[in-house]
Amino acid sequence: MAALDPSAAAGVPPAPPLMPTIVGLLVVLALVPLAVWLLRRLRVGGAAPAGGLRVVAQLALGPRERVVVVEAGDRCLVLGVSGAGIQRLGTLSRDALPPAATTPLPFVALLRSRLANHARD
Repeated sequence: MAALDPSAAAGVPPAPPLMPTIVGLLVVLALVPLAVWLLRRLRVGGAAPAGGLRVVAQLALGPRERVVVVEAGDRCLVLGVSGAGIQRLGTLSRDALPPAATTPLPFVALLRSRLANHARD
């Protein structure tokens, strides 16, 4: 009977069965959506605003320094952010913001339009 199997005659070990590999791959692929759902549920790395805070605008002043306008309810806080810490520079009413501060940045609008066009294709 061994003479009928050419791989046995050549001294080559038989190939391992593919079924355990395929089942393992399917299990891993099934766990990916579960992990994504769990991360969203725990809000790990999510973009959800914390406590109703939202960054409205920011301006880089240097490599580690910037001025940030944060919306908190009906007020906007003007913050100075540096390597040494964060300091409140002032407070604005929401009406005092220019209309451009409440619209998305041009890059964000461009990215959204490109992604929408890509989704249609």
